[in-house]
Amino acid sequence: MFSKWWQKLTQKSHPPKSADAVQTTPPSENSHASKLTLVFDVTREPKLNLGLPPNAIPGLSVIKELSRLLRYKTLDQLVGLKVEVTSLNSAVQEIRAAIGRYDIELGDIISDSGDAAFRKYGLLDYSFLLVQSNFIAERQNVRFLKEMGWLLEKEDVDDLLFPDGGIGFLQEMIDQIKENNMVCDIRLESCGRYRGLQDAPSENWQSVETAQFFPCEFIVRDACITNCRDIWLNKYFYL
Repeated sequence: MFSKWWQKLTQKSHPPKSADAVQTTPPSENSHASKLTLVFDVTREPKLNLGLPPNAIPGLSVIKELSRLLRYKTLDQLVGLKVEVTSLNSAVQEIRAAIGRYDIELGDIISDSGDAAFRKYGLLDYSFLLVQSNFIAERQNVRFLKEMGWLLEKEDVDDLLFPDGGIGFLQEMIDQIKENNMVCDIRLESCGRYRGLQDAPSENWQSVETAQFFPCEFIVRDACITNCRDIWLNKYFYL
């Protein structure tokens, strides 16, 4: 009974409209339909939000590709690790064994700073092929490339030496990445009595007899895994 009452009430409040009651107003002859016009300015260069400095060198496509492909991870667990090195000849094996305790298996050595870095700076700097690790290298943004010293301002680039603005180096890094190799870079400083002869003339530090300073304790100052073996080239450009 309640439903019937409600139906009657709604019919009184909202009577049905007849076809005659519905009127349509034709558009006036003087009325104008609104038009939306889209204008594209193809003469302007797109401003990509890459975090680049305003005066960055050219080659955005190369920079974007490098940023997309690069993988990098700092091994914080190794930073601060102390390693006892018996001699420069045994340093690679002893460092490989120390890093192996962190479930990082290293393969062949790719680059070795040699005794020159120890003589002048008291450093050891190695790059190994990475065989296995529980750590995963992560994708990096363009800002990371700038922090590593790879994106220069135009005024800092010598056009006579680098007519391409340094983009050729970035392309070489992309070629390295496409080799599909992971590497482990590690940099150690001497904690012993010899810390290098940085400010001395070259004939002084080149003549240093290194054997007298070993055994020597070293501390890991930086370590990473990456798919680009030259990633530290500008960060530690000391030779």
